[in-house]
Amino acid sequence: MNNNDLTINKLVEEYKEVGEFLNTRWPLKDKNQQIFARTMKVVEELGELADEILTSMNLARDTKIAAFSRENMEDEFADVLGSLILLANELDIDVEQVMRKKLKFTRDRFGMND
Repeated sequence: MNNNDLTINKLVEEYKEVGEFLNTRWPLKDKNQQIFARTMKVVEELGELADEILTSMNLARDTKIAAFSRENMEDEFADVLGSLILLANELDIDVEQVMRKKLKFTRDRFGMND
């Protein structure tokens, strides 16, 4: 895949492949367990991102602050986004469609379309 051509839909397609691999590698009993596992992964990854952000703000122990790197924070951000896309795929959510809808709502709410 050419990273310069990464769109939301291509990202979703890439993560469908990842999700299928994960579901084959670590099969769960049913769809509900898959959704639960994906939801817990989002929570885990969000916690790791929050930890990196707090560290970047010098709100962590000195050893963590000394080891901080922006690359780690970016990796955690990517993990959150990837986990959300995996969850969306499990829930059959059209990510591009719901984001377009939410952007329109937000722009309308704040009068940005006037």
